Parts: sequence; structure tokens; C-alpha cells
Amino acid sequence: MPFGAATVVTNLGKAMFADRMRATPGTYTNPPKFVAGGVGATSAARTAAAADTALSSELTEGRTSGVESTVTTTNAGDTYQVVGTITMTGSRALDEMGLFDASSAGNMGFSATHAVNNLSSGDSMQYTCKAQQT
Repeated sequence: MPFGAATVVTNLGKAMFADRMRATPGTYTNPPKFVAGGVGATSAARTAAAADTALSSELTEGRTSGVESTVTTTNAGDTYQVVGTITMTGSRALDEMGLFDASSAGNMGFSATHAVNNLSSGDSMQYTCKAQQT
């Protein structure tokens, strides 16, 4: 499969949303708001897919806690949005991101692959991830 840009709600992400609709979530008690960047999707010719559970190679910079909100895409408040910024501590060829429900380990609710962004130490990449309920 050739590399491609894609953003998907993962199978685990769908389970998270369904569970969190309950008055008391049974399994997924934390929102998928922790933003992680990754490298290696392009060289692996990997495109984000619903079955993803991890990034190709997660950055050593660690995950950042994104800012959650609901925004309007079509109907009032129909989209879950997370905005998070990752700051590089070294040179990286960033080509993927994921949203997780924990600051380390945890479940990946969103997976995205994108064109390579070559970043140097001190550079930042801001991601805005949106999941519209349709």
C-alpha cells in the first residue's frame, strides 16, 4: 500500500466515544486528548487506518495534553476538537500523529498520516484534530 495522507477515528476511538456516552463510562474513562507525533509512516508506506493502535515510531518528546472543545461543523456542537502543540527537542521528519487517552501508553483514538514536515530542535507543530458526529 503506498503512503497516503489520512485521518481516521480508530476502532478503539469508536469504542471510546460509545462508552463515554454512558452516565458512567465503564472502560474508557479518559478522553482522547493527548497528542503524540510520529515518524516513519512515509518510509513504511503506511496510511492511517481504523485498525491502528500505535504510531509507526512515536516521538521521544512525549505527548502533550491538548485543549478539548466542541465546535460546530454542520449542526451546533457536532464536532469534538482537540488542539495540541508538540515542540521538538531534536531534528525530526514528522509524518504522523495520534490522539491517545493517556499521557503514556493508553489507547489511540485517532490516527493521522501526512506529508513529511522537517522540523529542527525548538520548532513546533500544532495539530487540530476534529471528529464530527454525523
